[in-house]
Amino acid sequence: MTSEDHLTQFLEAMHEGDVVRASEHLSETVELNSPILPTPFTGRASVSAVLGALLSTIDAFEPKMMMREGADVIAVLAIRFEDHVIDAFDHVRLGEDGRIETMTIAWRPLPAVVAVQQRLVPKLGGKAMRLVPVE
Repeated sequence: MTSEDHLTQFLEAMHEGDVVRASEHLSETVELNSPILPTPFTGRASVSAVLGALLSTIDAFEPKMMMREGADVIAVLAIRFEDHVIDAFDHVRLGEDGRIETMTIAWRPLPAVVAVQQRLVPKLGGKAMRLVPVE
């Protein structure tokens, strides 16, 4: 399987809500840098658990386009959650075998990210954070 095939199939599996199939395209040592929590998740099992929690939280994961240079790929996505649409930009680094080695995720707009965070963090074993207005 070519390296691009792994990423394409990963994105298709995420779109279909199939975390088991998506995780097949992650390296054993994958690292996920998320906009939801400051500490990265490492290892296939940990990252798969996060992806499963995400897919059980959001309403839709829609790949839009990819840009690639060597082992670095930017995937542009739309994520739908309740009445929010999130613009997502994932920087993916592919390993020599084509599997995903790292994912660094950037989302916007902030109110939508916070809305997902409030639902997702408790599923990951943490407490949802309350935003306190700055006076």
